[in-house]
Amino acid sequence: MVGNIPKAKIGIVAVSRDCFPAALAEGRRKALVEAYTKKYDKDDIYECPVCIIESETQMVEALEDVKKNECNGIVVYLGNFGPEIAETLLAKHYDGPAMFVAAAEESQDDLFDGRGDAYCGML
Repeated sequence: MVGNIPKAKIGIVAVSRDCFPAALAEGRRKALVEAYTKKYDKDDIYECPVCIIESETQMVEALEDVKKNECNGIVVYLGNFGPEIAETLLAKHYDGPAMFVAAAEESQDDLFDGRGDAYCGML
């Protein structure tokens, strides 16, 4: 039987603001990829090691990395808040589908150092 389903490889690129520790976005990106690979094929997702922190230079690094790893779609993942200019440029310059996703608050135990409600970064 011939399948008519394209093979997707989605690159997950975390973004953050410089007023938050990069580890917040990186940790949430890692948790997202781990949750996906527990349930689905690990070859369908790629965790880009470049976290864009309000830098067009990092945006170019992330763009080159997802291209080099043959991703045919990207998810721009706001682990807390996102750098509007760099994340928008990533989607603009990526030659394929791009989706923006924002993390939700895991708990309210650490709203000072661990804040994760990124939805307002989507607005």
